[in-house]
Amino acid sequence: MKKLALISGLLFMVVYFWVNTFSKEEASFDVVYPSVSVNSFPDFEGSAPPVTGTTVSTPTDNKQVKYNYLIVASFTDLDQANRMAEEYAGKLQADMLVLPATTNGYYRVSYGRYVTTGEALAALETLKADNFHDAWLLASK
Repeated sequence: MKKLALISGLLFMVVYFWVNTFSKEEASFDVVYPSVSVNSFPDFEGSAPPVTGTTVSTPTDNKQVKYNYLIVASFTDLDQANRMAEEYAGKLQADMLVLPATTNGYYRVSYGRYVTTGEALAALETLKADNFHDAWLLASK
């Protein structure tokens, strides 16, 4: 029994040393989410309009305008995504959109929509400074 305890303790020490020596600490680097380009992003025609905290003006010709979205959350449950969008819209006094489901079934909550990538990137920096560190840009081609 003493041999088993000794071997177990020694194995624990080896694994502990290995993990702490050769794995990166999560706090040692920032996670950067890249811009995601999509070939065709739905402009909500023929489907339910996005849920918004305030009224969003829609351009007259949706087919020519491609938008950039700042994604702050993603849910598999539409009701949960709608509740989060309404909560953030109230707290931040901003337009929050719930985008249609992805092919994986996720409803993304977006902090507004932007026509140019420059506007979206500027807003992304402000958003990250306001404690949305995991926010990322969904850009259309």
